[in-house]
Amino acid sequence: MYRNICLKRHLVIITFILIGITNLKAQTSFSCSYRQYCYWNEVANNYLNCKGFDENSLFVISKDEKVLTHTIETMKSTYSIYEKEYDKENDIWTYHVTSGEGKKYIYNFDPTNKEIRFIPKKEEKAVMQIFFIKTIY
Repeated sequence: MYRNICLKRHLVIITFILIGITNLKAQTSFSCSYRQYCYWNEVANNYLNCKGFDENSLFVISKDEKVLTHTIETMKSTYSIYEKEYDKENDIWTYHVTSGEGKKYIYNFDPTNKEIRFIPKKEEKAVMQIFFIKTIY
């Protein structure tokens, strides 16, 4: 009887360990509910005049961190990640990506402030998009 209880307890512990290890290598998804466009102001040297709207979107980073997918109701975009950085002090992940058309962008994932910031990788700053994170899973 005691052996059966110990065996069951060990099986439960092993199962939880295996589930934990599997989840460590899973893809990461960010569900967003709002998008803003902010415009670069040369005088203020900052992004200003932000205008936003409700929009459901989903960002998925593959488990190997080589592909970023952004899905909205009308479109799905896939990007190749060619460089990634982690700012430990601010808890921000930065991904440098290339679209299928060859355009380069920078995505900043900021889970602390529940934001994803997206800018084109050009010399001109132009427009920054900010997505507000609802859920991370």
